[in-house]
Amino acid sequence: MPVHTEPLYRPPSEAHSLIFQITHGCSYNKCAFCGMYLHKPFEIKPLDRVLAEISAVPDSYAKSVKKIFLADGDGVIYPTDGLITILDALNAKFPNLIRISSYCGPHAIMKKSADEWRELYARRLKLLYFGLESGNREVLKLMNKGMDALKVLPKVKEIKETGIAFSVMVILGGGGKRLKQEHIADTAKWVTEAAPEYLSFLTLFLRRKKDYFNGLEKPTFRDIFEESRDMIQLIEGRNIIFRSNHVSNFLPLEGRLAQDKDRLVRSIDEAMDALEARGQLDKYPEFYEEM
Repeated sequence: MPVHTEPLYRPPSEAHSLIFQITHGCSYNKCAFCGMYLHKPFEIKPLDRVLAEISAVPDSYAKSVKKIFLADGDGVIYPTDGLITILDALNAKFPNLIRISSYCGPHAIMKKSADEWRELYARRLKLLYFGLESGNREVLKLMNKGMDALKVLPKVKEIKETGIAFSVMVILGGGGKRLKQEHIADTAKWVTEAAPEYLSFLTLFLRRKKDYFNGLEKPTFRDIFEESRDMIQLIEGRNIIFRSNHVSNFLPLEGRLAQDKDRLVRSIDEAMDALEARGQLDKYPEFYEEM
C-alpha cells in the first residue's frame, strides 16, 4: 500500500479514495489562518519512490480502486513531466479507475499552461480542490493567501475548459466582522463567474496560528450564518453542487445552487431563530483549538 507521512489530510468526499502522497506538506505554507502543514517541510517525493509505491499495490486490490487522491497540500504542483508519468502509471495499474483528484493551490494553477492541463485531464485528472477562501482582496491579504482572486479567476475558467472540474472552498468568517460585507459580495461574485462544479463552506477556527485569529474582530454566530445565507442568495448558480458539511461548520447543509437556494436559506433562518430564542445568536462561537 502507499506510504504516508503524517499529518495526512483529504477532502470529505475522498473518504473512499486510495491516497498517494506525491508531495509532502504545502509548497506555499504561509497562509495566516492555516497550520495544517506548519511543521512538515515541503518536499516533492522522488518519482522512482512514487512509481515503486504504485507498482507495489497488489493487482487483486487494484481492480477495486475507482478513485485516487493525490496528496499533500497541492499535489499538482509536481513538475508536469513527472506528474504525467505518475498518471500514466496509475491508469496502467488500476483498470477500473474513473477519477484522479488533488488539492490545488493558486501557484500550481497559474504555473501550468492550458496544454499541460489538457494533458493531465486526458490521463483522468478530473477534479481539483481549490481553496479560494474569499473573493475579496483585503480578506486574502489579511489571510496572507499569496494570491489575487481576480487574477486567478481567468486561469480557473481556462482550466475548466479542458474538462477538469473544480471544487471551491470558502471560509466563513475569514475577514472577521470588519470585512464581512466585502467578503460576502466579492466571494459570491467570484463563484458566480467561475461557476465551479462543487462549492463548500468551511468556518474559521483556530488552528495553531493564533496571531491571525486573535487579530480579528471575531464574528458571532449571527455573522457566520448571515455570511452563509447571503452568499447563497447572491450566487447565481448553474447547477453547483453545494456542501457545508466540514467538521468546522455549525449547520450541515447540502443541495444545488440555484435549485435548492430557497430551502437552504430557510434552514439557515430556522437555525438563527433557534439560537436567538436561546440567547446565543450574538455570542462568539466556541472555536476549538487543535493540539
